[in-house]
Amino acid sequence: MSEARSRHPTDLLIRALVARRRQATAAEVTRIVERMATAPFESRARRVPLPERGARYLGYILGARSDSLTYHLVKRVALEEQWADGTTAAQYLEDLRRAIRSPSAQLVVFARRGGCLAATITPLEDAVPVERWGPQVQPLIMTVFSADRGIIISGYGISSLAEAHLPEDAQWLA
Repeated sequence: MSEARSRHPTDLLIRALVARRRQATAAEVTRIVERMATAPFESRARRVPLPERGARYLGYILGARSDSLTYHLVKRVALEEQWADGTTAAQYLEDLRRAIRSPSAQLVVFARRGGCLAATITPLEDAVPVERWGPQVQPLIMTVFSADRGIIISGYGISSLAEAHLPEDAQWLA
């Protein structure tokens, strides 16, 4: 990894839970949820897949590269139609934060491609106001946090837990 890993105490906790495969205490779960809900969204520019280039939404046009939040907003609204037309980046991020903090959210930690991640899977109706449901809305919202970088890296709808494609050794914390 070319950048330094996060030294935030809760990110270190998540990485330790994944490495040691131990169950989190209730207080640790609360810390993880709060960390995820207050973390920034990925800010780096990302490569846009060729078939998605040229997609337009709210004045944005996806080119070869895009900042990650803009890319995810355009993808979730214009390409996948999971969120309603008119949803802003701030509203999308607000919905992800609400999904993370929902009492109905399921929290899981796992390693993927050498990195430690935490994710919440939340019923749609507990996270996204009905006026922001797009035509292809899914029943669950998955929000993914990188404990290595201390950022939210994605948020999207899924139809079932199986669609989350979690590794077999993923640890459910709540």
